[in-house]
Amino acid sequence: MDLAKALQRTVTVIKNLTYLPGVLSPVDQTALWSEFRPGNYESVHHFAHALRATVLPLYAPFREVPHLPYEVPEQGQAIEDNQAWYFLNGICTDRNVLRLNGKALADLFQRRVYLMHNPSDGIVLDLLECAAGRTMQPISTLETSVAQILMEALDTHNKVVLIAHSQGGIIATGALYKLARQLTGSRSLLLNKLELYTFASAATELVLPQVYAEHFCHRQDYVARIGVLGNADRFSGRIFECDGSGHLLNAHYLSHFVERRFEARDTGSSKLMEKLHPTVITGETVTESPAAH
Repeated sequence: MDLAKALQRTVTVIKNLTYLPGVLSPVDQTALWSEFRPGNYESVHHFAHALRATVLPLYAPFREVPHLPYEVPEQGQAIEDNQAWYFLNGICTDRNVLRLNGKALADLFQRRVYLMHNPSDGIVLDLLECAAGRTMQPISTLETSVAQILMEALDTHNKVVLIAHSQGGIIATGALYKLARQLTGSRSLLLNKLELYTFASAATELVLPQVYAEHFCHRQDYVARIGVLGNADRFSGRIFECDGSGHLLNAHYLSHFVERRFEARDTGSSKLMEKLHPTVITGETVTESPAAH
């Protein structure tokens, strides 16, 4: 990164500090799949572990394994159409929160969602890492693992979907750049089968027009403001904004996503919103989604 970019990033980080206290607010336990609701976890112990991980770093490195853990929809069968769906988490995410994020995405899109764990270093270090545009975990290992998993999926599936949240957007960007360098000649066409969807991405650039991308941001979210929103001219893909706060995927972003509160900077609808399953859970009932019409 050149000096001018480093200076601009520093100014953006400092200028938006007033939004930092709102990262975990509102504390909404009523939102479906909310990370704040103890009953959404398998046990009180798992909820307590998730709270501890928010404050204290826990050693849980990303492991490059042949079979990733995954979540499936709570109701009905996962759609089988030779698509591979992956989720890469953001800040303050232990394996319990990762599973909760995966369950929400699996239910929303009626998909088997494979989980790629970006371990948390605790909220303070995680936020510092986002501000610096890197992670204090061995990021090269994370990026390389993600790139390899995506390459194998592109070779065997008709479409590959990667959903990344927060700090996961930084890792996803690095992984896609690695992937683009590795896919040379006619194999570069495989990138046309890849779709990237980010929520509150902390990345500061993504210039890869071969990959269809959508970026969802809350205008009052500190991480989004120092990431995509603060560097919008350096992003390929479409940007969708919502006049909201909060940084958590389930309690904040997905609840607004289901309510279709995100508006595109350009014209046209969101391809990810069109992927919502015809029945989405709202409250305690299953109702027909507007996407079905």
